[in-house]
Amino acid sequence: MRTVLLLTALLVSASCGHETASSGAQPVVVTDPGTGGGDPPVDEPTGRVRSVADVLSVLERGARPVDQVDATSTTSNAIRYRARFVDGYPGLLEFVLNNTGSGWQEKFLLQLPPTPPVAPVPLLAVFHKFGSSHGDVLNTTFLAEVQARGWYCIAPLGARQKHFGNNESQINTRAALELVAQLFPVDRNRVYGVGFSMGGGALANYAARHLDPNGVQFAAICEHTGGVSLAHTWFYEPDDADLDDDWPTPGANLEPPDILEDLFGGTPAQVPFAYQRCSTVDVDVFTGQVGVGTDFARNLSHVPTLVWMANYDPLIYLGTQTNAFYGHIQPQNPAHQLTVVSGTSHSWSTLDETVVCDWLQQFTLQSPMSGSMLCDEDGVWRHFVVEQVAHTAFTPITWAINVALRRVDVLQTANLLRVSVDAARHNLVGPGLLTLRLTTADGTGDRVRVTGLANPPSAVRRDGVLTSGAWNGATQSFEITETDGALHVWTLTFP
Repeated sequence: MRTVLLLTALLVSASCGHETASSGAQPVVVTDPGTGGGDPPVDEPTGRVRSVADVLSVLERGARPVDQVDATSTTSNAIRYRARFVDGYPGLLEFVLNNTGSGWQEKFLLQLPPTPPVAPVPLLAVFHKFGSSHGDVLNTTFLAEVQARGWYCIAPLGARQKHFGNNESQINTRAALELVAQLFPVDRNRVYGVGFSMGGGALANYAARHLDPNGVQFAAICEHTGGVSLAHTWFYEPDDADLDDDWPTPGANLEPPDILEDLFGGTPAQVPFAYQRCSTVDVDVFTGQVGVGTDFARNLSHVPTLVWMANYDPLIYLGTQTNAFYGHIQPQNPAHQLTVVSGTSHSWSTLDETVVCDWLQQFTLQSPMSGSMLCDEDGVWRHFVVEQVAHTAFTPITWAINVALRRVDVLQTANLLRVSVDAARHNLVGPGLLTLRLTTADGTGDRVRVTGLANPPSAVRRDGVLTSGAWNGATQSFEITETDGALHVWTLTFP
């Protein structure tokens, strides 16, 4: 059967693939991008580059969007996915995935290794720029890179061409990653990501928000001049005051601020949490400082991050975000690195794909046993199941699991209803004491549930005083309730 790649991917590849391939420029690691040298900025042929929309090719601007509502999501017997080989690209498949859970169909490209792997191999995920599609990967040399290395490469659409890393895009991306990891021998300890512009911001936020040990997590990422602060993007992206919005047809002539408002339900002032939860840092539009208490970037302390940019990228506000992002994450992990190259364009062409893949392949997935994390919804975060009080606010947790001491710390929390930890999974079960150290930042106290227990504790003490908790034999769990925010030490004695 003749195979095809739907619309935008082939159009962009045919016209732009050679022009936008990596220049191969060697990176220069500097601390101040302003001192990186290179030519002064120049105007683009179409005028000054002020928006992420300005860097789209003619065919990308005119191509029909590939976004599609998932009409099969409510049909239980619908085919979940189909895949076809792409003509002219050996080993390249396009998948169409239904029932993602977002209400949107997902499309993604998957490059297979030239020889079927005999053991699990790495997977590289490439996140596309604003206004392009999953075919944006064809504007890079990443497919050739992974073929040479025997890796897989996935390029997700993320539900829409203009998604800015919103929740629907992340649901679809997760569904695509999980499907590939189930169908193919992917080494889950060596899943890497790279994203450019909108895709760079979406990738960084995705990596910071998906910390379930049972799911696909990123071992290392490369963020190329990404929109890591969406409120900052909304402020600095040009808008024509809505003079031609939705004219001559609905959805026409919408600028990035309009699209952001549509995705998140209003402006950053109206719905700040909606923007913050899909950003990696919250950069102040006037001072450039990173906001306190809203930084998902803290969750990347275990994910080595290569931050890449051109020294004269014409989208100055994205340079500001990039520098603020790196300045915030660098103290967290010495493996974080900033690479600045000479360049005057905002494009994939300033990235060296070989250097990026060489850098990424140094790392394997880490599973830290302590740290500080920020949560934005109920679910599995690291080694814990987190339940929030309010679902429109963040929940910070400073935590540690010390197997040798049989101790669990849940400290400086806020907006936390309950946290659960599996004692059996973490080798915390056995005769003797299990210690829980608790504090909160909001003074409300927390509930802690210990699961994976064969029997209830024979004694429960809070700060050395006998007290009680609640045993659930059906779930083999024991729950304590702390009502005070100060430091308290609970001990559970097991026979």
